[in-house]
Amino acid sequence: MDTSAEVSPPRAPVGAVVPLPAAQRALLEWNPHSQLVLDADLRIRYVNQAALAFAVMEQDALIGRSLWEGFPAYTASIVQEACDRCRATGAAAHTERYDHERDQWLSATVFPAADDLVAILNDITEQLRGEKERARMDAQLQQAQKLESLGVLAGGIAHDFNNLLVGILGNASLAMLDLEPGALARESVSQIEQAGQRAAELTRQLLAYAGKGRYVVEPTDATAVISDMTSLLRTAISRNASLQLDLTTSLPTIEVDVNQFRQVLMNLVTNASDALDGNPGLIRISTGRQEVSREYLATCAPGGDARLGTHTFVEVHDSGTGMDAITRQRMFEPFFSTKFTGRGLGLAATMGIMRSHHGAVRVESELGSGTTVRLLFPASASSSGEGTATGLESEAWHGDGQILVVDDEAGVRAVASALLRRRGFRTQEASDGAMAMDIFRAQPDAFDLVLLDLTMPTMGGEATLQALREVKPSVRVVLMSGHNETDVTRLFAGRNLSGYLQKPFRAEELYASIARCLPA
Repeated sequence: MDTSAEVSPPRAPVGAVVPLPAAQRALLEWNPHSQLVLDADLRIRYVNQAALAFAVMEQDALIGRSLWEGFPAYTASIVQEACDRCRATGAAAHTERYDHERDQWLSATVFPAADDLVAILNDITEQLRGEKERARMDAQLQQAQKLESLGVLAGGIAHDFNNLLVGILGNASLAMLDLEPGALARESVSQIEQAGQRAAELTRQLLAYAGKGRYVVEPTDATAVISDMTSLLRTAISRNASLQLDLTTSLPTIEVDVNQFRQVLMNLVTNASDALDGNPGLIRISTGRQEVSREYLATCAPGGDARLGTHTFVEVHDSGTGMDAITRQRMFEPFFSTKFTGRGLGLAATMGIMRSHHGAVRVESELGSGTTVRLLFPASASSSGEGTATGLESEAWHGDGQILVVDDEAGVRAVASALLRRRGFRTQEASDGAMAMDIFRAQPDAFDLVLLDLTMPTMGGEATLQALREVKPSVRVVLMSGHNETDVTRLFAGRNLSGYLQKPFRAEELYASIARCLPA
């Protein structure tokens, strides 16, 4: 007989439970977690105060009871499942389960202790909700950062593309000035100009995606604009689609660029039509008023500077195929499409335009249930807007004097100088702000105006403008940039800019900008 074999202590008879020693009871009471000690038959040897929150009777009455007598069936089943796994493996076991009736998550961790089992109970509902919320916020932040990075890239591309278009449109304008009205080449040059204008529209979409696409912003009645677009919208959808308008009148006006507003609506309606995949279906456009809370904004697409308070919403719903979660997450990425590669910037530009208008986008979609996209525009604080100045007939206008043309792109300088010389000006050119200041300091009174690019290496337009003012406070400066006039004039408010020229420009736009700044 092996006397070294470990002898188990005698087990208490059925109906009797050996109480825990006082030291163990004190240790369990000190522990803040809900703990209970069960014997091999799953009878309760001890329950600490924290675990009483899960029990159905007082602490003393629980001793000796079965697990199922002392705790609700839902809780007992979780503990027993962990106990069974623990006894089967001889190692600690963990179980989590959601109770739909109580909207509660419980966890039970059971580990062996001699002949007993020690169970730790926890209500992990708030913990899991917090983890889920953190995961949602992290995903939203990552998406916003991705969109922001793409926006920076789009803005850089638009800047370089605009400079190329200045050369295309400017030289086309020069060619048109040299051609007789009946010349055969006029039609070809006109086609070049039209192609350049379409390319300029693409750069505006890039700037819109970058969140820098606001142009002529004015108080606008969303319902009225949509009503005026009805015929155009019907031509943009498939023949099998039915267009329904549910428009609310007397809504708060919104501060938007009307052309961009139309672009956003057309993008959404076109996508809604595509979602029908040629089948009969419904596209519904609705407008209304909504109070937007911080909680509601948390359910909207990320990456914006959306505001709280009163909004006018524009909603486009389709009864099409709907989207899964992955497609919803990627739908605002440039050139992403479920139809075919390279579809365009439509929804990406939509997101950029909404960001630039301090709006928000909310998307609801499930596979087989259609898609609803709601655009939220902050209500306008004013009821009037200012118009923009009109141009002038370039053929009838001539000037005199000298202009300093400052731009880091040689093509832009060459075109601008050539166009100005055609109207009687003398020009000097500088490739950056530092070179411009060397020329200007040498003869500050020799220049009637400085045509200054905003974005340049070494010394940009903002620093150059300040340096020019220090040398000659009265110098006339026309700033040129691919960014929109609203944002640029806001940036240079109070600095007495003489004018602004949007890139890319044609001859008429350059002449109009210069003529407004110089005395007649």
